[in-house]
Amino acid sequence: MRNKAPKPNNGTSAGEDVCAGHALGFPLRSELGFSPIENVTLDVFRAVCEVYTSGSAQPWEIALKISEDHLGDGDGPVLVARVTALLRALRAERKIGFSYLSIGCQHVSPDELAVAGLLKAVRSRDDYGIQRGLMLALDKPNVTTRTQSAARTLAALQSQLAASHPDTNAETPEFHEQTVQAIYLH
Repeated sequence: MRNKAPKPNNGTSAGEDVCAGHALGFPLRSELGFSPIENVTLDVFRAVCEVYTSGSAQPWEIALKISEDHLGDGDGPVLVARVTALLRALRAERKIGFSYLSIGCQHVSPDELAVAGLLKAVRSRDDYGIQRGLMLALDKPNVTTRTQSAARTLAALQSQLAASHPDTNAETPEFHEQTVQAIYLH
């Protein structure tokens, strides 16, 4: 991702080079019914992952720009902070690496899908989904409270931002009720 401009987040892939997500058969965001706030959160998450991987401040600036462009100068940095808190919790509690794709990529890796599913379960107050999401995101059967707390805080912020930013609240009812099976590859 270093020194690359983010790909447009418009769901099209015609004429683009085949990306890693496509080559590995990962699902598309559009197939999973990601809402606009979930798309913003995913790209911020990817940028923060890149900060840890590269040690560079450039992805941090990209995360802030993405979130501020979609949510404004007040709410954007808060989203980046909440995503960072969740990623720090995952890094502290997870014993294996974490797969993520480039910012703007329309595909979703299994690890990204586990985190997105966890956040959706928290937003919908699905206790079984929360426990399953935590097990998948942490890749272990016993979970502690740090990741759970960070996920709850981020999911609450997502709900608040979706309600206060109509342009990021285009989630349709049929996708909200839809269950998408996730295949976890590890």
